[in-house]
Amino acid sequence: MSLNIDKIVAAIPSAGPEKRRQMRANARTWLETGTDAQKQAAQTLLTALDGQEAQEREALIGELRGMDVSERVVRAFTAQKMAETEARLIQALLDHPGSTSSALSKAMGWEAQSWHLHFGTMCFNRSTYLWPAPESERRDGAFYSGILADFDDASSTFTMKADVAAAFAKLGLRPKHAAR
Repeated sequence: MSLNIDKIVAAIPSAGPEKRRQMRANARTWLETGTDAQKQAAQTLLTALDGQEAQEREALIGELRGMDVSERVVRAFTAQKMAETEARLIQALLDHPGSTSSALSKAMGWEAQSWHLHFGTMCFNRSTYLWPAPESERRDGAFYSGILADFDDASSTFTMKADVAAAFAKLGLRPKHAAR
């Protein structure tokens, strides 16, 4: 198999996420099973992909640095559209502020701490836009749910941060009932 690695590398900036994932997968295969030339080309490709993605990440961080939290939330959920389940996660918290993860899970028709797991994953998946995640006080690592929601340790309850709720209102998500 003959590779023109320069053409492949030149295509990286215009390649979408799926195309880049495929490029990485191909490069990993070449590293494992390819000829010496393919292994060298694979390493060149992986280095170029890493460099391009680092450059794009730095440009995005520079752009986001000037935005407040509300603007970053709108940007995050505009750049990476929310799935129906994600909209329901957000809506559950907007409709039931001051609720436990179990109560929010129940509002979703789920059990146990499912809401918290999915909400945290949603925040993690957009952490490039929403940073920084606060450190968890209960375990090692970041508390991704804490990017968008306040957590009351004493009552183990979640409430959407006011500026985040305002951002979601701009995206069409508002509490279904007024607070009493």
